[in-house]
Amino acid sequence: MKSPEILGPRLFTLQEAEAALPLIRDRLTRFRALYAEYDSLRRDLAVLRLVSTSGGDRSNPDAAALAEMERRQVGFMNSFRDIQEELLRVGCLAKSIQDGLVDFFALKEGRLVFLCWKLGEDRIQAWHTLEGGFAARMPIRSFRDGPPKEESA
Repeated sequence: MKSPEILGPRLFTLQEAEAALPLIRDRLTRFRALYAEYDSLRRDLAVLRLVSTSGGDRSNPDAAALAEMERRQVGFMNSFRDIQEELLRVGCLAKSIQDGLVDFFALKEGRLVFLCWKLGEDRIQAWHTLEGGFAARMPIRSFRDGPPKEESA
């Protein structure tokens, strides 16, 4: 019997996280394109819902358009869910799919930290503590180099 697939975060090395970037980049780019279409649909839906509550019956063309748009909305929601599940399968944490912000759990000197990547960056350029967040990003060079060297007097 096949064991159930585990969805969720896992521990990455820098190399493993960077190897996952092409897939993540593709899914986030797809999400953004779908969301732009969905956002337009959402505005049209709001208008048609107002029209449909004004007493029109099912023979009204607006009612048919509303039903079609609601069907499309369900399709978008399913696509968004599928993309989120794919990212979970990778093991990264999508902090903001719309902003393209993704973190990867990693160990630095035995301490759990995040490798931090944002859509538009070629490679992982930063890391931060779990508490620090995006604003506390540090250059990836300091992740690779280990602890700061003590200066001799």
